[in-house]
Amino acid sequence: MTTTHPAHAAPETPTPPHEHPSDNLLAKYGAPKVMVALFVGMILLQMGFILSYVAAFHQPTPRDIEIVVIADQGTPAGMDQQIADKLNAIDGSPLDARVGDNTAAARRMLHDREIQGAFVINPAGADTLITASAGGSSIATSLESIFAQVESSQNREFVVRDEIPVGAHDNRGLSGFYLSIGWVVGGYLFAAAIGLFIGAPKTLRQAAAHTGVIAVYSVISGAFGALITSHVLGTFAGHWLPLSLLGSAVVFGTAMFTVGLRAAIGVLAVPLAIAVFVILGNPSAGGAFGSNVLPSFYAAIGRWITPGAGTEGVRSIVYFGNVGVGQPVLTLFLYAVVGAAMLFGFTIRKNRKSADTVPTPAVTIAD
Repeated sequence: MTTTHPAHAAPETPTPPHEHPSDNLLAKYGAPKVMVALFVGMILLQMGFILSYVAAFHQPTPRDIEIVVIADQGTPAGMDQQIADKLNAIDGSPLDARVGDNTAAARRMLHDREIQGAFVINPAGADTLITASAGGSSIATSLESIFAQVESSQNREFVVRDEIPVGAHDNRGLSGFYLSIGWVVGGYLFAAAIGLFIGAPKTLRQAAAHTGVIAVYSVISGAFGALITSHVLGTFAGHWLPLSLLGSAVVFGTAMFTVGLRAAIGVLAVPLAIAVFVILGNPSAGGAFGSNVLPSFYAAIGRWITPGAGTEGVRSIVYFGNVGVGQPVLTLFLYAVVGAAMLFGFTIRKNRKSADTVPTPAVTIAD
């Protein structure tokens, strides 16, 4: 007599339960459909790249640049407020002017990043425009252009004093932007390579291993990027350690978010990462263009994407004594946390689904 009992045994010909459906696109859809999808997808990415970059940079327009107006000794009472009101009435609202106490207070506010410029009225001679090109050379240039027109209309002259200039080896303040872009590119390319050659993790242990490797890679990338700019080129001399920490965070946040996407949506993570970090992230980071001269959309999203966070972090560390570095740190932390949550969360989810779909064959036992 024989009895049939269910047994939890692996099937003779197992299928890869952890493989994401999009990892086997050729088998699922066939070469012609995959080719069409690649064709359309690359065209869309390319056009998105062109549209985003040109839209961000084709016509930089100053908007609500914060300045204070200061009346030097001997200036008639109330003139500072009158000038501030006239500046705020300029078409297009390029300035957000208010009255300041004195020049020393204005300089402190510039270093604390509370304002982006100051205008000092001198009743006995040329007025003074105080700028901080390290906060964005295009903002300083815009201020000079605006006040050149204002002063010319009043038959007055002014001099410009750059209170916080960019470094001698940092042309237009672009070095921090390129450093940040290098870190971001390294982060998502490494994550994409892991997904291409190794694939999404199949177990929590593999997910932890991927995270550990990315952490080591991030530390090395951050340290060497900072080393090049601080010691090899001398662009940011004296700031190696804080830039190393920032760079490690930029690479780690970018890479973790990308591998998290890979675990969530498969190979589609690569074009999506390019869309986020390159098509949207790079132009919104601004480079030499501060947020007050970028279109509103890019100004709003720039600080919340890793290229912009890295660029602003470099600027804060090198030129402003770490003032303002909190926002970039928060952004990078969020990318790392969200990426890790996706990576481990979808790895657990796939394990549960595969466990539920494993067949339970019957075995025959003779009595």
